[in-house]
Amino acid sequence: MKFFVALSAIAAFASSASAACFSEKLGYPCCSANNKNVVYTDSDGDWGVENNNWCGMSTGGDCWATALGYKCCQSTSVVVETDANGKWGIENNEWCGIVSGGSNPNTGRTTRTTTTTVKPSPTPAVPSYPYELKNDPVPSKGCGKSPGIKTGSFQFQWGGRKNRLVHIDLPNNYDNNHPYRLVFGMQCMGGSGANVRNEQYYGLKPLDTGKTTIFVAPEGNGQQLPWGQEDYQLFDELLEKLKTDLCIDESRVFSTGFSYGSMFSNGLAWDHQKVLRGVAVYETAAVNIWLPKNTGLPIAWMGVLGFDDGLCTPQMGRQARDVILKNNSDGGKAVNERAEEAQPNGPHKCYEYKQVDQRFPVKWCTQSGGHQWEHKDPGSWQTWVPQETWDFITKF
Repeated sequence: MKFFVALSAIAAFASSASAACFSEKLGYPCCSANNKNVVYTDSDGDWGVENNNWCGMSTGGDCWATALGYKCCQSTSVVVETDANGKWGIENNEWCGIVSGGSNPNTGRTTRTTTTTVKPSPTPAVPSYPYELKNDPVPSKGCGKSPGIKTGSFQFQWGGRKNRLVHIDLPNNYDNNHPYRLVFGMQCMGGSGANVRNEQYYGLKPLDTGKTTIFVAPEGNGQQLPWGQEDYQLFDELLEKLKTDLCIDESRVFSTGFSYGSMFSNGLAWDHQKVLRGVAVYETAAVNIWLPKNTGLPIAWMGVLGFDDGLCTPQMGRQARDVILKNNSDGGKAVNERAEEAQPNGPHKCYEYKQVDQRFPVKWCTQSGGHQWEHKDPGSWQTWVPQETWDFITKF
């Protein structure tokens, strides 16, 4: 269907799926199969009477809509919405499925209600991948709940019995009804998640003057190479916890990182395109790290390259970029687009590729400099990287 249903309705359907009818979970028996006389209808369903007691009417198997968690239309054939599943009407302020041909099951049933309701307008479609620029937020299931996580650090149990320390910063005016952007900061080799937090998540947090973003920095695996194959599972489970415990905009999740942290974020860009809106990688490479299979799906991507980097060399950085350019453009044509790069020893230059899908921009920033994330323009004491990154992730 092309519209929402309330979370409470989803939960009610899920909890009653194993029961013979909806009323059993409410403490009432189901009506016998030959009882088709509806005496009363409310938000739970249709009610009959047997032996001077209320009983619930079973809707299982009536029409195609029941398999999707909806009722069949009983008294209306007015089509309000049509999608790939079929034709939809509205009864008792709820969506219902219309059987083909306009004839509905259980004809002859009389529905009576004691309240007057106004037909609702169909809810707009939920934005989904691939998202358009400036799409409406996609609230996570943590919206509306008291936050299960607070600013600071917590031990996260994942993969059964494993534990990983996670650092997190929520806006100090956190509102559980407001979906927030989520930005991961991945540590480098020899660094730590604590350092990422101390460095204000690669300098991004001070730029969030509108308090729109939740920042999180998980610790690496404690080994010399701090990110490996199993950390993809860590990322999945941690992201799910954050979306469950906090109000996250699921369409605006980003990962950043430097060196090995950028290589891990770049790897996530190969197979997490549907849950990550984009990544910003500082001095990256697509070698010397476990990488998943590239799905070929596009993702927003920003890269920072120092011409003098002897670890993640310019050749490695450009190769990592070209994988994304191929994914993000028709037939991979953007790979052959020549980016304008900085002049040696001059100010930085950021180039936005023209031949990629506008929903999946690729931003390429270059400058003379070695293996570092806080590149600075000549004569400047302040790094330009955070502002360029912030401009990138806030364009969506």
